[in-house]
Amino acid sequence: MSEEKKAINFVWGKPAPSLIPTVDMAAAAQRVFADPVIAVAGMQYGDSPHAGYNPLRQRLSAHLSDFYGSSVNLDDLCITGGASQALTVILQMLSDPATTRAVWLTAPCFFAARKIFENAGLTGKLHGVNELEDGSIDLEYLEREMARLDSPILLRPCKPTSAYQKSYAHLVYIVPTFSNPSGKTMPLACRRALVNLARKHNALIICDDIYDMLQWPSAPKDAISTLPISTTSPLPRLIDIDRALPTHSDDPRGFGHALSNGSFSKIVAPGVRTGWVDARPTLVKALAGCGATIAGGCPSQLVATILAELMDHGWLQKHVSGKLVPAYRKRRALMKEAVERELGGLGGGAVDVDDTGLAGGCFLWMRLPEGLKSTEVAMMAREMEALEVPPGPLFGVAWEEPEMDFEPFVRLSFSYEVEANLVDGVARLGRVVRALLNRGQQN
Repeated sequence: MSEEKKAINFVWGKPAPSLIPTVDMAAAAQRVFADPVIAVAGMQYGDSPHAGYNPLRQRLSAHLSDFYGSSVNLDDLCITGGASQALTVILQMLSDPATTRAVWLTAPCFFAARKIFENAGLTGKLHGVNELEDGSIDLEYLEREMARLDSPILLRPCKPTSAYQKSYAHLVYIVPTFSNPSGKTMPLACRRALVNLARKHNALIICDDIYDMLQWPSAPKDAISTLPISTTSPLPRLIDIDRALPTHSDDPRGFGHALSNGSFSKIVAPGVRTGWVDARPTLVKALAGCGATIAGGCPSQLVATILAELMDHGWLQKHVSGKLVPAYRKRRALMKEAVERELGGLGGGAVDVDDTGLAGGCFLWMRLPEGLKSTEVAMMAREMEALEVPPGPLFGVAWEEPEMDFEPFVRLSFSYEVEANLVDGVARLGRVVRALLNRGQQN
């Protein structure tokens, strides 16, 4: 690694330090500790049942109802320790290593999720479902393979059963809006079809909806145009689609077949380690009844009191639409223009998702020029340019299965580095690509 160059990191999907609301968080914390009732509540285990700090659930209920345009009731919400911790609890309470047939993940997928499923005893059951050009997934393949695995299971469950615990036959993990890593958004027709498929095969769709609020209208040549920023979701979530349907006959206790996994990590700061699950009340009770929660109390109880204070008077909507979205909109435009400038003439470029009329999230999914391997590009970028870039194969699911080849792709994060580094980092990437192309021509 060159000592003359300052390191640039395109891996981290976290907010830039300038976007973290430290002053507002400090003021909210002061209000919490100035009120003995709130302060003591925040420093206790939390009330039973352990669905989380009630004032935060109330504020989330109002905020989510406004944003999604659908009714989100208090009983639909469970406070969590963030999206990753929530996924761990979901798997503890709603899967079984013996009787859960398979876990289906969009390919390419959020790479860190694989480890959570493996830690839950589901190693060997992970399968990739290819993401298509329009953001749909290969439902024909998914239905065929689910049906193939739906033969009766004779193994005894590893986990006890109760009124608030269930083992789904299949788990489907997706990031339906601004998918990580591709940035694509699943269209409405696919969302509806996937919910119907889940109901047919006793599946639970786990939706990481963590980027939903980081969205803005796309304009192909001017993504920082004067097009107004929407403060509502353009598409219904899969939980909203499922919740609008009657309880399935094979689900008499009403757990449902989809949930929304939300987090403050992308819209406030990762270190708050707080999120929420929006699901049917029976499923929420299952998560609140997790042994670790019963023993240890409500997740992130103290931070939940601070976030509840922070959310007063519409703060969250103002922060997201007034600060985060304009910043990310500009950063994405700068990075995309730099990619087109540096790599467009070489046969590479950002995978286009702007024709949906919507852009957002934290990442660009970039195709390399023909013949290049992203693993080699990432290694040379680190050694020659002090640039960290995650290669495409990192986002695969099950390499022995017929997934797409992700070697021609890299994921670029525009959320963390300062604007000048976004442009400089892409220029460094361009130098690496040209060097590898020249080396290939000489060989």
